[in-house]
Amino acid sequence: MASNTPEISYVACFTEDDGVYACGHLHPSVREAMNCLVPNGGSFIRAHDAGTFRSLTNREFIDFLESLEQMPWSWRSRAQGGALSVPAAESAE
Repeated sequence: MASNTPEISYVACFTEDDGVYACGHLHPSVREAMNCLVPNGGSFIRAHDAGTFRSLTNREFIDFLESLEQMPWSWRSRAQGGALSVPAAESAE
């Protein structure tokens, strides 16, 4: 039986002086696409849904925010001893 759920994948995008570019990979999750981000302020994640690119939904954006602290370039992952420098529960307040 065929699934009615459309295939959604994610790409890391970045801006340059002459346009917007993608990483060239179709990642299965927001978290996986974040591995292609360059943390310079000009990178972002887009969803590839039914053949077109779109902004992230609220749920996908929450996945993005929850994955930030796991990125090797995140200030949260650089805390001494490997622990988070600010517990996740405190950061939401």
